[in-house]
Amino acid sequence: MKLFQSAAFCAALFFSFAAIGAERSRSVVPLTLTEDQYAGGRIYLPVRIGNAMGPMRLDTGASSTRIKLAPWNKDMPVLGQSFSTGASGATMQCDDVEAPKVELVASEGNNIARMKYEVTRCPAGDGDDLLGIDFFRGARFSLDLDRRELVFFGDPTASGQPKPIRRLGPDRRLIGIELHFGKTGSVGLFDSGAEVSAVDQQFLRKHNRLFAAVNAKAGASGVAGARIASKIYRIKSLDFGDGRVLHDVYAISYDFGGLRAALGRDVSVLIGYNVIKRFNWDFDFRTPESPTWDAKLK
Repeated sequence: MKLFQSAAFCAALFFSFAAIGAERSRSVVPLTLTEDQYAGGRIYLPVRIGNAMGPMRLDTGASSTRIKLAPWNKDMPVLGQSFSTGASGATMQCDDVEAPKVELVASEGNNIARMKYEVTRCPAGDGDDLLGIDFFRGARFSLDLDRRELVFFGDPTASGQPKPIRRLGPDRRLIGIELHFGKTGSVGLFDSGAEVSAVDQQFLRKHNRLFAAVNAKAGASGVAGARIASKIYRIKSLDFGDGRVLHDVYAISYDFGGLRAALGRDVSVLIGYNVIKRFNWDFDFRTPESPTWDAKLK
């Protein structure tokens, strides 16, 4: 993030989840996408934290928002400490700090903000600043990568048949989606921070008939910027129910290890960018104990 000095931005309207429980009018947050091999990529959105403005990577696979230590955030009050673990299993100790305001900058409608929002501040590194899923608690929103839009409180864009989210992780914040590899049931973590989908090696070895090896390797980056090199496979069939079936989906394979322990042994796949872009998505977190997801195949 870079400091932005203009006073015009300080006067922008915003919608505060913490202060207002009712829905407001439609707000559109523009997305910037980067494309990579095997139809993978990254999703960025414009964020202001205090007086700092810049892009953050949308990471629904992170239970909390994460920023790198930098001059603009060094004076944020420290509330405690925690450990941040990436998909590769690497763990680092970080500070939990209080940001005065974290705000998504809308191109239409009001900005979306949280006041006195707790974020995780980790040592400086090569990774992106990440907007985690806890920012969205209490919200209803849609995600459409073709239109490059994250829309709060607009009309639903998916099938109109929402399904319950399988809440994952120790804090039960993460999005789990029940799906099938062919006829074999499993659970996927909806992970917009994954550049390409990923399958647990343990599941792949047990159900190898459901996959086809590709004579190639690919690299993806963890949250700290470290590269993860792994073999590529084709998922022959990935079924989200109600006719939402994808064929020949590319995925990297690695040992989920600690990720498996944190999410549960039913979770065998990370639903990454290359799958997310194939659907219009609706999520509803207004009822904390029974959040829902919906998707429409494009």
